[in-house]
Formats: sequence, structure tokens, C-alpha cells
Amino acid sequence: MPRTRTLPDDIVLERAINVFWQSGYAGTSLRDLTQATGLSSAALYHRFRDKNGLFVEALRRYADEGLDERLARLSAGEDPLGAIGDFLSELIVMSLADPHHRGCLLVNTALDGAATSAEARALVRTRLREVERFFTERLKQAVADNALDPKADIAANATALLGTVFAIRVMARLDPNPKRLRTLAEHAIASLPYKPNTKSTGTRR
Repeated sequence: MPRTRTLPDDIVLERAINVFWQSGYAGTSLRDLTQATGLSSAALYHRFRDKNGLFVEALRRYADEGLDERLARLSAGEDPLGAIGDFLSELIVMSLADPHHRGCLLVNTALDGAATSAEARALVRTRLREVERFFTERLKQAVADNALDPKADIAANATALLGTVFAIRVMARLDPNPKRLRTLAEHAIASLPYKPNTKSTGTRR
């Protein structure tokens, strides 16, 4: 029996993330989790309350690791449209680098909403809204920089960009074709309401 009392929560969560990411919430059994984490079911429940409690904490850690640094780094740049292009490009690179084509745990959970708890869905909504807010703020800055039409519907364009994030992540699972994924990103950038004679920065490769 592993020495469960000394196993840090961050290691337990990393192991749980891999299981949930591969099989989804509904497809993951308690036995899968005990085997992956090295903890007994009693120990898991003591720490995380139940399977859903472990899933929510694993989902939170996944989002923290995947979003916080990237959003902060890209938000600090001076080129707001370049930051959007870089976000989509990095998303494609990450999607293609995964040999198992698991997609994004947040997006997967959103699409599997009926099988997950209200708590998990609320967490997904909150974190995806952070991505949409990133797009919103970059678009506003682009308008202030005279790169976009001042009459642009910022909210609608930010929502469309978030939709592109979903499309890239889902398509990368079904058909991880780099050219098609880049076409999606480039079309999203090209579709923004530029001012006349202003060229798109596009996605960066």
C-alpha cells in the first residue's frame, strides 16, 4: 500500500487530471482514480469529499496552469491584435503537440455538461469568460490604437473569437490537420472589423 499520508495534493491532482482528461468525468471510475493517484478511495474522499470534489479541484488546477501565465503574458504586450493571434497560434501548437488528441479539459467539460455537476460547469464558465475577457480587452485596445473600426461590436467579436477557440480544440481532437487549424485562426483574425487600409497581423507561427 502506498504511503498516502505523505503524497502532496498537487501530485494527486496532476495524476487525476490525466485520468479525467483522457476519459472524461463520466468515463472515469473510482478505481481508475485510486490506481492513478496511489490513494485509497477513503483517502481520496477524505481529501476531496467525493469524485466530483476531486474533479472540480483537478479542473481548477488544469485551468490555473493552462491559462493564468499565458493570459498575463499576452496581455502585457503592446500589440493587441498580435496578442490575439499569438493566443490562437499557441492553442494550435498545444493541440497538435498532444499525441493523444485529448483537446482541452475545460472545453471537453463544457461539451459534456449533462454528465458534470453544476459546480464544475460554473468553474468552466468562469474560466472561459476570462478568455473572452482577454479578447474583449485586446479588441478595445486595438480600437483605441486605431487598428479597428471604432464602431466595431466588441462583444460580438470577442464571442466569435471564443467560438474559434472551441472550434480549434474540437477539430484538433477529430482531425488534427495543422493547415485546417491555422485556416480557422487566420479566418477569425481576418474577419475582425479593421479600419480601411489596416492589415491584419494574422497568427504567428
